[in-house]
Amino acid sequence: MPASSSSSRAFVNSLLVYSLVAIGCTGTVGLGMVWSRNEISALARANKALASQIAVLDRQSQETSAEIAAHLDPVALLQTNAEWHLGLVSPAPDHLHYLAQDPQIYLASQAHRGLFSDHAAAVTFRVAAQP
Repeated sequence: MPASSSSSRAFVNSLLVYSLVAIGCTGTVGLGMVWSRNEISALARANKALASQIAVLDRQSQETSAEIAAHLDPVALLQTNAEWHLGLVSPAPDHLHYLAQDPQIYLASQAHRGLFSDHAAAVTFRVAAQP
């Protein structure tokens, strides 16, 4: 009988150890799930805050664009000219020059026309001799 009592205790001990390991693993997995859900919630809150900030900035941008468009209206410009007694007149048709390409590209090419050319640039070095 002592042999069976020893083997049953060993079985109970190993069963207890395996049960504790299983409970620990299950607890770890549960804790990981709670942590990941917490992280997901934090990211969702941050995403919502960014989305609302983007909406506010978009609204402000649209308001600014509308205000700029209102100030660039020719009728508004003529009215401002008359109110402030600026004496500005529209340009004569012979003073206008229309570009066939995008004005930004044209102005950039004019500003940087010396940087990129088809011929090699002359490079000189001064060499100082030490006595």
